[in-house]
Amino acid sequence: MIREYYPRAAQHLLNAQQAKVESAALWSTLLEGGLVEQEVVTYPDGSGVITAWLAWPTGRQTELTDLFRRCVRELWACLDALVVESVEAFSVRQRVRRPESQRFFPVADGLDGFRALLAESCMDGTLRSHVAMVEDCQPFQVSDGDEVIDRLRQGLRYLQEWDAALDSGAVTGAWATPVEPQVHVVAPMVVESVEAAPPGPLSGEEHVLARYRLVAYESGLAVDAQAGTYVDLCFTEGFVPADNEDTFDRRLALAIDAVARFAASFTWLSSQVPGSRRVLPAERGDAGQTWIAAARSSRRWSAEELTALASSDIGLGRVQDADTLTLVVSTPGGVFERVIPHATPLRGHARRGTAAEIAVQDAAATWGLPDFVMSPSLERKGRGVREISDGLLVVGDQGVVVQIKAREGEPAAAERETSWVLKQIAAAGKQIQGTARRLQAESVHMVNGRGRRVRIDGPAIDWVGVAIIEHPDPPQELAVAEHHGRTPVIALLRRDWEFLFNQLRSTHAVVGYLHRVGTSAPVLGGEPERYYELAAADAEAVTTAVEPSWTRRGGQPHSVPLLPAAPAGSDDDEAHTMVRILLEDVATSPLDPDEWDTRQRVLASVDSLPVGYRTDLGRFLLDALAAVAEPETGTTVWRMRTFLAGPDQDQLGFAACSALTDHTRAAFSAWLQLRHHERGEHADLAQLTSVGVLLTPGADGYREWDTTMSAISGDPELTGEELRAFQALFNTPSGPAGTASRPSP
Repeated sequence: MIREYYPRAAQHLLNAQQAKVESAALWSTLLEGGLVEQEVVTYPDGSGVITAWLAWPTGRQTELTDLFRRCVRELWACLDALVVESVEAFSVRQRVRRPESQRFFPVADGLDGFRALLAESCMDGTLRSHVAMVEDCQPFQVSDGDEVIDRLRQGLRYLQEWDAALDSGAVTGAWATPVEPQVHVVAPMVVESVEAAPPGPLSGEEHVLARYRLVAYESGLAVDAQAGTYVDLCFTEGFVPADNEDTFDRRLALAIDAVARFAASFTWLSSQVPGSRRVLPAERGDAGQTWIAAARSSRRWSAEELTALASSDIGLGRVQDADTLTLVVSTPGGVFERVIPHATPLRGHARRGTAAEIAVQDAAATWGLPDFVMSPSLERKGRGVREISDGLLVVGDQGVVVQIKAREGEPAAAERETSWVLKQIAAAGKQIQGTARRLQAESVHMVNGRGRRVRIDGPAIDWVGVAIIEHPDPPQELAVAEHHGRTPVIALLRRDWEFLFNQLRSTHAVVGYLHRVGTSAPVLGGEPERYYELAAADAEAVTTAVEPSWTRRGGQPHSVPLLPAAPAGSDDDEAHTMVRILLEDVATSPLDPDEWDTRQRVLASVDSLPVGYRTDLGRFLLDALAAVAEPETGTTVWRMRTFLAGPDQDQLGFAACSALTDHTRAAFSAWLQLRHHERGEHADLAQLTSVGVLLTPGADGYREWDTTMSAISGDPELTGEELRAFQALFNTPSGPAGTASRPSP
């Protein structure tokens, strides 16, 4: 589980363990090779000593020190990676403040020092539970009798001590622990006493292991002795064992165990957070390199090739390598190369089929929203039970029935694999039809990716089905027959499912796309090409007119393709992520369970904002928050913007304000009511909804802003006095531009 949530941290931990193993193996080799030399010396008065010293082969002590240093460094790297990967994993949930600041695992000598490290944003972006655990396990904390926590604190103390000693030039050595030295003589000599020396470090100088005294000793008589001493590899700097059981090897094992426990605790705390899950990175490397100008491609396309592509009928080229699919896409901004990554690695703790289900849900929950991802559920049918699909996506009045088929075991010959895939697509289609009939018969309650039980009004939802094939080596150019049934079925590779979500980063957009295509691509795995053919058609579509009332109030038409050529957010990832975090704010705001269904509808409305507008909105919100952060004394600063995608679509309003008070809440509500009322001049308000989201500077010191959401449906029934007051406030010359600075009430 640790590797699945924290792959880099797990690798660092494995590297540390491996360094310890290599160190032990080298030490054993050195001992067998005569590293420790010893001598027995008897003096004329019958007293004697057993001594030992180390005869280091050239370079071996340095090699051992380097292995120990590597172990310590990897343990620190594991702890730091836990923080860094947590920030990455939860970056879709909250905006990272001071992204230029380094993230690391803080360890301090006192509470003030620890808080000073936190003030540097070293753990900003992790879970609060992560921060609380790290603080509780700091080495300076006083023991409260919890043995496990005390071991974690002690492990960190050891790492601190070793790190400081290594930086000062200390090297590894050996530690001698005399246990049962023995001296053997022949008559007339008698061994009067043998006394073991205290444990201590061994070096290149002689070190006394034991002292003895003989009776009737005469010079020249043979004396034989065994040191009876454990000689252990040791980092002797600062090593003072409490007893014979307190060895350096045990201390190092305790430190490794402590780091492993931190990793396990981070993993457990992360796994308890419902909603967005970490999507494991694809093996091909940085996903940011999936969209680049073709002229900068490592494939070195010639100018003639790019010109020919741009002037072709569809402006799309396809290159299928042994392990990579690359599309070359002609856009109004030039020719770009779009690499379609492999499907993300499956989690290893479950069988392939279960792991594929988790991966499909993870992709939809993280690149989309977990609130729209419904987990499979069981319901009783007669004397048995049946599963309602392998999961659903439900956004507003559109839904997707998901069925996943995973190839277990090793693939066989191509013909057999082709047969398997076709049979699984057909079987999935039948299951989808059955699930759709069940959903269309009556509503059902299911648990979404946020862990909330929500009502799915199946009869009111338009359904399509998706059969997702998980196969380690799917057949190439496999034609997919059209599925005949009441519910359309689309066959996808899991790679293509992830491509759609990573490309659009909106559940509403992906579900809308699947409803739009309604059938499988001609060949399995051909979804990316079909997407770009439709994207090209969207780019040439005619812009629709805006409502007259908007034009009169200064509204401006904007046209963007529903299916962008560039991956969502590639033009400004910070701004695009801002919208995703805003959705998280709305999704996680406290509400009673009775209001969860209402929240689902509001989230669907906000997620309906076309992908092409999100970067612009995110940049507006970031700039607006900066503009309202420090208002002049006695003024309240506003920034406002409204989106309307069509006459039958929900209207979306976004605002930023310099303060959140009863007065600004009332003003925000008035603005939303006014904008909603104005739609009634040309449409029936009974069927229309307006949703507003207000951002104000955060007050808790943890978040940059607070989020307030409001929604209104139907006629707000404003009185003439209210209407005139609202218009005077918001329809001033500054109103249409979306900015205002007014005296505070």
